[in-house]
Amino acid sequence: MQSCSNCHIKIRGHKDVCPLCGGMISGEPEDSAFPVIAARKYTSRQVIKIAVFVFLVLETAMVTIRYLAGTQAAWATAVFLWAPLGLAGVFITMAYRHSVLKLISAEVYIAMILNILIDRSTGSYGWSVSYVIPSMFLALAISTFIVAKGLKLVPGEYLMYLISAEAFSFFQIIFILSGWNRHKSPAVISMALMLIFLFAELIFLSQDFRNTTAKTLHL
Repeated sequence: MQSCSNCHIKIRGHKDVCPLCGGMISGEPEDSAFPVIAARKYTSRQVIKIAVFVFLVLETAMVTIRYLAGTQAAWATAVFLWAPLGLAGVFITMAYRHSVLKLISAEVYIAMILNILIDRSTGSYGWSVSYVIPSMFLALAISTFIVAKGLKLVPGEYLMYLISAEAFSFFQIIFILSGWNRHKSPAVISMALMLIFLFAELIFLSQDFRNTTAKTLHL
């Protein structure tokens, strides 16, 4: 270890002069006291700028292709409508990249909304509320549970995400009652399974369930 005969201090790491008085130091240098962290190649802002630029280029290209090729390039319209999903995914990933469960939930809900908007804008065939939304709710609940177990989280750290998915899944009743969902079976099965998941949490994780809901509702 290096030392300064003037200040009478020990100096960790490798210094050319004393950091206090600037005088000469003696002794053998050693490894740095703090790890050297490599500089980031890309910041969050740079990633977002690149994503926005790519999105605008893609949208411009799809509009141009659709205009020039007409109905022969119907796929360009689909790409144009789906592109916002990719951009939203980038924004969500950057915002919630340190919270996996929050990231998964946010991206799934955004995907649900975009599927509904695309369905409505392309003729309201109802495929989004009949098949996509029911399957996405189930996938969200199952993936949340698997990821939570993989990360070894305690119930209090992931129950709120499950409860939210279960509660939001019952909004599918609105699509059924309004007549938009003409193929009700997937939605009914989805809600029934989510209700079973809720029962399991109430019975087997009753204390954690009460703590989570009380904390969320500020009871």
